[in-house]
Amino acid sequence: MLFHRNQSSKKEESKEPEIKQVHISSNMFIRSRFFTKFKRWMLTRYGFLILTAIIIIFINEVLFYEWTRMNWPNLDSLLKKPTVERLLLVADPQLIGEKDEGFFGLITRNDADRYLAKTFSQANEYIKPNWILFLGDIFDEGLSASDDEFKRYFERFDTIFQYENREQQCIVIPGDNDVGGEYYGDKQPILRQRFRNYFGRMIALYHQNDIEYLKLDIDMFESYVDGKRFAIMEQTQNRPLTSIFRIVLNHWPLLTRSTRFIKPFLNELEPNLILKGDSHHFTVVSYDRINITTHLLAKEYIPQSILSIDLKQNRFVYEITIPTCSYRMGVDRIGYGVLLLDSATKMAHLAILPTPRRYISLYLYGFYGVFFVISLIFIALFPKRSISRWLRS
Repeated sequence: MLFHRNQSSKKEESKEPEIKQVHISSNMFIRSRFFTKFKRWMLTRYGFLILTAIIIIFINEVLFYEWTRMNWPNLDSLLKKPTVERLLLVADPQLIGEKDEGFFGLITRNDADRYLAKTFSQANEYIKPNWILFLGDIFDEGLSASDDEFKRYFERFDTIFQYENREQQCIVIPGDNDVGGEYYGDKQPILRQRFRNYFGRMIALYHQNDIEYLKLDIDMFESYVDGKRFAIMEQTQNRPLTSIFRIVLNHWPLLTRSTRFIKPFLNELEPNLILKGDSHHFTVVSYDRINITTHLLAKEYIPQSILSIDLKQNRFVYEITIPTCSYRMGVDRIGYGVLLLDSATKMAHLAILPTPRRYISLYLYGFYGVFFVISLIFIALFPKRSISRWLRS
């Protein structure tokens, strides 16, 4: 009896590897059949087109974004410091309007909006900013928009940047495409009031921790002494800014104006940083208050990936132009600005987060579209030929 049990157990043990071997061979058979069918499908009339379409979409909508993000400057050590205030700078998004895009307007608007939403989400996730500063030209057709159109533009802006969820940590200043100011006399009170209804006062002072933000809307044709001085002094209570970081936000340039403008402006307000948009290109300009001279410190890019500015001295004022974040502005270098303010060292650390060149993706889609049409013509002319037969012929 014992011998019989041992013999049966040995038979069962000998069957186990046979079962495993059968299971492995069946899996290999299924895989080989799958790959064989997949290969045959690939060589059919439509299989190759579908697969290449998937690859093109993956490259354009995933790979380009992730590759660009992987090349962002490493800011982890600064972002982790408890004494650092994190600012995300958004310039000239210029949401595409409903009038000037023609027949393909719906497609171009959706693509531009989706691009802004995706790149902003990546930048916001990386920086986790304390403040988000929008430096003007929020809309492309703000001047010509009706009230209903402007409302729809604002709703798109809110969808892209989640503005209403973050309103307490956002400052939005107007640009010439929002309220006018690029040409003399095109700044209308009704446009300013409409912008104010959505984004708050045009001139305002914000104060948090060791930072003061002075929000302005001084255009290219307005003076300081004869124009904005009273409204600004009303906000600052007739005193200069006193925090470690004294930041002026204005869409248009200030330090390249006449001495008659610059001297009283700097003496009465005492800013040490000016943040602006307008030109769509990145630049950093320093102004020497003693020698009354300006120096270009950086243009288009930062050679060291991070530019550190010492703000202990009052002698220099720095004007930083943030590049546009919209690929529709026709410039090569686009992205978001990052300003990290360290109250312990009184240093400002500036970096640019570049975003993908969307037009490369659009060109790829265009080339593939041409290829797709030619392939359909080929399929119509030779309906029974597979790709393999065509290649062998």
